[in-house]
Amino acid sequence: MSGIDPGRVTVGLSLTNGVVTAASIRSARPLSLASRFAGRPVEQAVEAVGLVNAVCSVSHAAALTFAAALAGHRVIPVELVEHWRIRLAAERVAEHLRELVRLAPVAAFPIVRDALEAARKAARTGIVDDDIRTIGAAFGLVPDWLPALPEHPAPPDALTSADDEPVVAALMADAEFSARPVLPGRHPETGPAARLGWSASVRGATDAARLVEAEEALGILLGGASNDGDFGNWLTANRTQNHTGYASVESPRGRLYYSAVVQGDGRLRDARVVAPTEWNFHPDGPFARALVGFRPEGDAVPAIARLAAQFSPCVAVDVVPEGAADA
Repeated sequence: MSGIDPGRVTVGLSLTNGVVTAASIRSARPLSLASRFAGRPVEQAVEAVGLVNAVCSVSHAAALTFAAALAGHRVIPVELVEHWRIRLAAERVAEHLRELVRLAPVAAFPIVRDALEAARKAARTGIVDDDIRTIGAAFGLVPDWLPALPEHPAPPDALTSADDEPVVAALMADAEFSARPVLPGRHPETGPAARLGWSASVRGATDAARLVEAEEALGILLGGASNDGDFGNWLTANRTQNHTGYASVESPRGRLYYSAVVQGDGRLRDARVVAPTEWNFHPDGPFARALVGFRPEGDAVPAIARLAAQFSPCVAVDVVPEGAADA
């Protein structure tokens, strides 16, 4: 346990005739846990960031590692890049499989449990051994759990590497940008569904995307040559100005941004973070826009909680009905 409250997202809503007519989203998340480690050597800060983030911890540690390296004019050796490549792929397998397991029949639990342990071990160590092959057995079962998808989804306003420059510039100019990131005229969505050209608001899209991405990541762990080029889209890093660098990582839950300022002695001076949750659960973001007009099936609170889960929040989401009316 880190002892640090990760915060939560609260969704308020009003229903009329069983349809959501108004919604509000409030976030009580800390702006940047990484900034708490300012003054420490970068290596210590990276270790701490990996410990305090309960989900996607490898992505957070990788983002700070690469942002700080670029800020300090340090070259990351090829073998260290490969180490992070393996850890990020294993994390993606583990996070996606953990989310998919809720759909599994009871008989599949032992297989999935072993697969999760193998993926988590590789994510911690960066070492792939024969245990990783147990994941294939779990993935062989997953398609039977997934709902059918519509053939022609409406593409989302996806957050991509093309957005890195304006996002990083805004993040460096205003620390409050972390809490409510905005791109003018946009309502960006990020996460596994958006990366594959779907919106998480489409029933079953996120789970289908998780399966596709997890199998691709497993291919990286098993050394599939056809997957070598995919890693380049997962992590981007650059130097922005003197002593300052950034990294963007396609974490399992979406695009994660870090900017870092590193002193000449190798100590972290400042760090700022924009997590995927802040885009998807922005008050005027993709989840809020999908919610208005949504007709929950059955009890509204669990139905809306299930919809929220498809947008891959990294903290707990509370659903609070604020008003109801029947015409």
